[in-house]
Formats: sequence, structure tokens, C-alpha cells
Amino acid sequence: MVFLRTVIVCLLATILLGGTYSRAEFQPWSENVFAYIKQEYGEAAEKRMRFVEKFIIDNQSIPDMEKVVKTNQVANHLPWIADANHWKEADYWATPLETITTFGGDCEDIALVKWVILRNLGIADENLALAYVKIKATGEDHMVLLYVAKPDAPEGQKEAYVLDNYVDEVKLAAERMDLLAVLAMGTRGRIVLFNDDGKNRSVKASYEGRKIRKVEDLIERVKENRAKFAELNNGRSLMPDA
Repeated sequence: MVFLRTVIVCLLATILLGGTYSRAEFQPWSENVFAYIKQEYGEAAEKRMRFVEKFIIDNQSIPDMEKVVKTNQVANHLPWIADANHWKEADYWATPLETITTFGGDCEDIALVKWVILRNLGIADENLALAYVKIKATGEDHMVLLYVAKPDAPEGQKEAYVLDNYVDEVKLAAERMDLLAVLAMGTRGRIVLFNDDGKNRSVKASYEGRKIRKVEDLIERVKENRAKFAELNNGRSLMPDA
């Protein structure tokens, strides 16, 4: 996973979610949506989407931190599956709909599912960011979702919590000593590069044509999903409106 991939995944979140939102009341999805999912992906996929909708409806009124903890636990039931096994491709970029309906994905796929659920639960855009980290013990590249409780607070007081598909417990980033933070990015394009022992870390992007084509393909699929489900959902996206 390289810097370019992190940036584009965040860009995809913007496209998928359609910008920034106020805390609008969640509107249940039309039965046409579930009929389409059942037809295209099967009965099990329809049941999973109904579960997601019910989870969103049932948890609208609980405190934000409870939303974060419960979303992390629920989304972590999605199994981690390598792209080569799941999609028969070395580097397939799934939409959140594909991750839910096919029941699985890799770390950035599951992080985006959490982002989508939390946005539907009314968590504000500025409270969420995707973070590219390294697992210290193995050197493995990894992606997690951050919930920033106090986004307007000074640096060091923002209280960023880590939603990790490997760990059900949501902890403060400062407590996750097993992770080395590289960068965090929100849907508005803001990027935070972290320091390593006081030394600036250089993160270089990879611009191979193959990766660019995969990015462009995924962006188009996300746009098609939004248009299709707005058509099925009485003109409304599956995500909250601005």
C-alpha cells in the first residue's frame, strides 16, 4: 500500500459520500434497493444490507463514542481477505458496497465501510480520517480509520481513536504503541504527515499506469453505484445528503 493508494482511497470516500454533511436524520432505504441487491448479489447479501440499515436505525441516538465502538466491532465481523483470493487480482480496489455484499475485504475496504456507517450515524466529516500506518512487529503496511473527538483542539489534544480491523477495542492512537503512524487524510484532502523520532518521514507516491487505471476504474464504479441507488432509492443516495 503506497501513498498514492491512501490518497485515492480518501478521494473515493469523498465521491462515495458526496461531500460533507450535517447531522440529517437517516432515511431508511427503499425496498427497491434490497430487491436489486438480492437479484445482483444473492439473498445473503440482501440480509447483510438489511442488517447494516437496521444497525444504523437502531443506533442513531446513542452517544458518538458508542457509535464508534459499536461500528468498529460490527464491521470487524467482515473477514480480512487478500485481493488475490477474494477478487483473483493482486490489487483490487473494492467499493464499500462490494465489501459488504461479498462479505469481506482488506484493511482499507473495511475502514471505508466503517466510514460509511459512521457518516450515516451522523458523525461529522471533520471527525473522521483514514490513516496509513505500519505494524511495528512485522513492518506490514496497514490502514485504519481514525475518530477525532476534538478536531478543533490544538495538536496533541485532539483525542484520535483508532478503529482497526485487527482489534475490536477502540483505543487512543497514543496507546497503540504497536503501530507507527505515517499519514492521515480526510475527505477534504487534508493530509497530516507524522514524524518518526523527530525526523521528517518522506512518503513517496507511486504513479505506475496500472495503479492509475485501477483508481479510475474504481471511481467510475463508485459513481455508477451512486447513480443506480439514487434511482432505486426515490432519488436519494444511500448516503446522507449535504
